[in-house]
Amino acid sequence: MVELYVSEILARASGDRTYIMMLQEKDGMRKLPVLIGPLEATAVAFVKKNGNGGQGLMTHDLFRNFSMACGYALKCATIYKIEEGTFYSNLLFDSGEAMVKIEARISDAVAVAMRCDAPIYIEDELLNMLCIKEEWENAFSIPITLAGTDTLREVMERAVKDENYELAMKLKKEIDARMERRSTSTEKGTSEEGGN
Repeated sequence: MVELYVSEILARASGDRTYIMMLQEKDGMRKLPVLIGPLEATAVAFVKKNGNGGQGLMTHDLFRNFSMACGYALKCATIYKIEEGTFYSNLLFDSGEAMVKIEARISDAVAVAMRCDAPIYIEDELLNMLCIKEEWENAFSIPITLAGTDTLREVMERAVKDENYELAMKLKKEIDARMERRSTSTEKGTSEEGGN
């Protein structure tokens, strides 16, 4: 497992209400960009600026205080997969008698972990697959698995217009794979409902 920390919160283009939470490996140069909303960006930026000792009144502070009052210490947050541009994370708590794993959005997992001074981990292989890489003159490339399906369609259309058919085919392959996964999971849900 590789430990990450929040290196910065970046605003996107003017008028865009999303932000980029940049997670960087603790002892290395790989970075993982995560798109988050303005409220999530505020929750993370508050701790980054004030530290976890701040007297914030956000939901994440309440969650930390509640878990501590109940005798549960946060051991770590883990990012364990990405699907269609969405990250999946867990919070792992220890009561001294039992370990409890709670599913959380990545922004919530990071905000709570920062407030509890708990490490944030990701599998090395997953980070390798998802990290941004500097290509030339401060330009970065990101894996297509990080982008939403609508974004992939827009870029694919642009690639076709620019006659960049190799890129267009890669994007189409990723979009088709997502549609197939979505169709398969919908069929499973329908068959399970029918069996009850």
